[in-house]
Amino acid sequence: MQSEGMNAIDVTYQTEINIENKSIEQLTAEVNVRYRQAESLANMSAMMLADAGRRLIEIKSRVGHGNFGEWCKDNLDFSQTKAARMMDLARKVDDENSLFSNFATLQNIGISTVWALLAAPEEVAAEVIETNDVESMTVRELKAELARVKEEKQEAERRADSIDHNNDDLRKEISHLQGKLAESVSEEEFNEMQAAAQTQKEDLTKELQEAQSAAADIQTKLDKAKEDLKKAKAKQKELEATKDEEVKKAVEGKTAEIEEKAEARARESSQELLDRTQRQVKDLQEHIAKLEAEKAKLSNTSLMEFKVYVDQLQDIYFKICDIITEENIRDEETGAKMQTALQKVIGGWRP
Repeated sequence: MQSEGMNAIDVTYQTEINIENKSIEQLTAEVNVRYRQAESLANMSAMMLADAGRRLIEIKSRVGHGNFGEWCKDNLDFSQTKAARMMDLARKVDDENSLFSNFATLQNIGISTVWALLAAPEEVAAEVIETNDVESMTVRELKAELARVKEEKQEAERRADSIDHNNDDLRKEISHLQGKLAESVSEEEFNEMQAAAQTQKEDLTKELQEAQSAAADIQTKLDKAKEDLKKAKAKQKELEATKDEEVKKAVEGKTAEIEEKAEARARESSQELLDRTQRQVKDLQEHIAKLEAEKAKLSNTSLMEFKVYVDQLQDIYFKICDIITEENIRDEETGAKMQTALQKVIGGWRP
């Protein structure tokens, strides 16, 4: 129910019907004026909703716990769900660590787009804004892209958890095997094996650090390439939007023959600039793909670690076999016991 004094102002846009007697110049000027007015209103709408959200937050703090829902029903022209969205938007606009605190984020996008971004996890929304031309996307396209990026991040987290779990299992298994092996070889030989394993581990750590450093360098180059690509796409879009206008200015006030030549030159110049920009965009895309491939090669550190540990196990196994062979020559019974102990250890390995 609407309370007194809170009725919205009812404004009806008046459409001008009789425009046949106006010149093209007048009509052109009016088109541009109306476009700028509409654009300004679109840019302000998100900030106006955030401003309304601040007031709703203040009202909620005053009406008492548990009373806000009833207050919304009695006093607002819209649902409590929309009120909650406005308050959420206000909080994020006022949070300097939020991407919504940057006014440029909310420029040139519709309210439905703002709501879609607001509903997504902020790191997902930030990535989608960074890598897409959100302004030109439909709400359906935006929601699909947000869902895709969210799923990719969740899958990456699941893979990371799985790798950590597998690494823990492998370390436990190696520790168990080392204990078993210590029972089958002399303390001096076991210490030598451990020292060799430690040296290999240190070498692996150094190699991993170098790989991580290289990966970080590639990521920096990749981020710069993406930023360059984004700028190039924006430039391409600007060129496409202004191409016809430049041609029109180039040929204005000329005779028919001069107009034809001037138009051809202007179009050729604009097309050449547009083609060059498109080539730059293509080159940047290929560069990004190359960097992504290099980054992928450096990212699988778990496989590198697994390979080193397997090599260590093989070295230890061959050394034990040599010890058993030598012992068989000296004392066949002791050699047989060693062989049995080794088979028990190997039999306990999990596939």
